[in-house]
Amino acid sequence: MLNELIVNTLLPLSNSAWSTSWPVELTGELVAFMLMICFVGLSNLEVRFPKINRPTKQTRQSYQTNISLFVFNSILMSVCSVSTLFIIAERYSSYGLLNYVTNPALKALLAFLAVDLLLYVWHQACHRVDALWLFHRVHHNDPYLNVSTAFRLHFVEILVTNILKALLIVILGIDKVLVLAIETLVTLCIMFHHTNTSFKYERFWGRFMIVPFLHRVHHSTERCEHDSNYGAVFSIWDRLFGTLSEIEPKAIGIKVSSPMDLFNLIKFGFGIETPAAHTQSANLNVMIAEAAFYKAEKRNFYPGYEMRDWLEAKKDILNAVYGNNHRRIHFGWEAVVNYCKFMLSNFNQAFRQQSQKDFKQSNLQWR
Repeated sequence: MLNELIVNTLLPLSNSAWSTSWPVELTGELVAFMLMICFVGLSNLEVRFPKINRPTKQTRQSYQTNISLFVFNSILMSVCSVSTLFIIAERYSSYGLLNYVTNPALKALLAFLAVDLLLYVWHQACHRVDALWLFHRVHHNDPYLNVSTAFRLHFVEILVTNILKALLIVILGIDKVLVLAIETLVTLCIMFHHTNTSFKYERFWGRFMIVPFLHRVHHSTERCEHDSNYGAVFSIWDRLFGTLSEIEPKAIGIKVSSPMDLFNLIKFGFGIETPAAHTQSANLNVMIAEAAFYKAEKRNFYPGYEMRDWLEAKKDILNAVYGNNHRRIHFGWEAVVNYCKFMLSNFNQAFRQQSQKDFKQSNLQWR
C-alpha cells in the first residue's frame, strides 16, 4: 500500500467538502512520512513487547528482505507508472455511484467499507486460486512475522491489486482525497496487524477489526489455519462469511522450501524454484514413482491403469508429506512431464521384454 503513497502528487483540499476539517494540504509525501513514523513506532513496540521472542539475527534478516522487496516494488512502480489511482480518482470521481450520496461522512464510510470488502475478496481469491497463490505465497513465506512483513509482496500481486482498486474507484466515483485517506488508514491497519506484539483487550478489539492475534493464525503453516482471517481492516467480513479463526498457530510461514532473499523471492513468485526446492521436488518424484509402481504391482501390472496409478500415488505422497497444505504450484505441468517419463520408461521396459520374447521364439523356430 505504501508504494502507492510515496508519489509526488499534491492533493489540495480547497475544492473538497473536507477542506474545513484539514488545516493543511494533504500530500503524498506527508502521508508517506506519517506512515514511516508509524512503522518505526510499531517496530519499536514489537522489540520492547514481543509476542514471540526470536533471535535478533532472524528478525534482522526478515527486515532486510522485506524492506529490499518494498524498495524494489516502489522503484518498479515508479518506472512503470503504476501509481495512477489518484489520477483515475480525479478524472472519474464525478461519474460513480457515490455521487448519489450527498452526506460526505456517509460517502466516506461507504467508500471505506467497499475498499475493505474488495481487499477481503481479493485476498481470499489469492488463497483459493493456485495461479494467484504463486505470487501471494511470497508474502506468506516469512517465518518471522513482523511489521515489515506487511511490505513483503510480489510486484505482480501489487499490480493486480491496483487494477482492481482502480476499477472500484471508477465504479463508485471515489474522490482523490478520499482515496488517499483510505489508502493511509488501510496501510496503517495492515502494518499494525502484522506486528509481533500483543496488548490488553486485544480480543475485544478483534470483534471489530483485524488485530495481531487474528492475523497471526492467517500466517500459519497449516492450510486449514491460514485459509482464514482474510480481512484487511474490519473483521466483520470474516465473521459474516464464516472465515474467522481465533486460534494460536503452532508455526509461522509455509511448509515448502522457499528462498529468503530478494531476487529468489521474485523468481519464487513465478514458480521458479530454488535448487533446494528442486531437490525436494526430485525426492518427491522418486517417492511418487515408487508408490505408483507398488500400486501397479498389486494388480499384477495389468495395462491401462498407469495414469490412475500415478495420480493416486501423487495424491497419497503429497498428503503424507504436506497434509492438506499442498498446492498445484506448477499448474500440473510437472505431473504431466513426470508421467510421460514414467510411461516412456514402462514402454521401453515392455519393448525390451517383447524383443527378448520374440528373439527366443525365433531361436526356437530355427532349431
